Amino acid sequence: MRVSNNAKSVLCELAANIKVNSEIFILHFNWDGPPALAGQFFMIKPERASVFLMRPIGIFEYVSSQNLIKFLIAIKGAGTQELSLLQPGEKARLTGPLGNAWADFLPENGKAALVGGSAGVAPLAALAAEKPDYNFHFYAGFRNGFDKKDEENAVLGCALNAKKLVISAEDGKNALNGRIVDFINEQENYDVIFTCGSAQMLKAVKERFVPKKIPCYVSMESRMACGTGACLGCTIQTIKGGRRCCADGPIFPAGDIIFNE
Repeated sequence: MRVSNNAKSVLCELAANIKVNSEIFILHFNWDGPPALAGQFFMIKPERASVFLMRPIGIFEYVSSQNLIKFLIAIKGAGTQELSLLQPGEKARLTGPLGNAWADFLPENGKAALVGGSAGVAPLAALAAEKPDYNFHFYAGFRNGFDKKDEENAVLGCALNAKKLVISAEDGKNALNGRIVDFINEQENYDVIFTCGSAQMLKAVKERFVPKKIPCYVSMESRMACGTGACLGCTIQTIKGGRRCCADGPIFPAGDIIFNE
C-alpha cells in the first residue's frame, strides 16, 4: 500500500466558494504543490481561524492544468462552519496531499462500483475525474433528496460522467426511495467496490459484499489532530489491531474494519 510522503504545508489563496445549499459548499483553492490523487485528503485551516485544529477534507477534484484543487464540504461543526465563510482572496493553510489513493486498489481493466453517501460522494467523484475512461458505475445516496437539479449536479461533480449513475434518497425526494446500498446491482459482477460515507453505510456494504468475496475498500473518517500519524488520535480498530486512519489509510479493505455495534 502506497501512502503519500511528499506532502507540503502551503498557505493557499481561495479562488472560489460555491454555496450549493445551506448545508453544502465547494471550495476552490489555488494549489501549486505536489499532485493530489483521488482518495487522498488535506488538512485545512483558515488563516483567520478561531478553532485550534485543522480539518481533514477529502479531495473532490484536482485540476492539474489549472493548479486548482476542489473540496466539497458539509457543515458539521465550528471548523467546517468557519470554512464555509471564507471569501475568494482569503487564505488557508493546506497540508497535503495525505494518505493513500483509490488508484492503489483499482484493477487496470475492469468494472468498479463507486458507492457514496452524502458528502462521501466527493472522494469517489474525484476518482471519476481522475480516470474518465474507466468503467465506473456510480451509486450516490442521500438522506434527503435535492429540490433543485443544479444542486444535485454540483454535489455529484464528475460522477455525472460515470458509465452508470444511480441516485437514491431516504426520503424519496426526486430520487429512488431508500438506502443506496439496496440498489447496488450484484448482477453487474463488479471487479471491485469502493465506498465512502457514514459508518452505517460502510458497514452495510461490508456485510453485503465481503462474504461474496468481492474486493471491497472503504474510506474511513475519524477526527484528526495532525494528519500524519504522530498523535494516534485517529486510530481505528481492525482485525490486524489499531490502525491510524491518516497514515495507514484512509482507505482500507472493508473486511479488515471492525465497526462498532
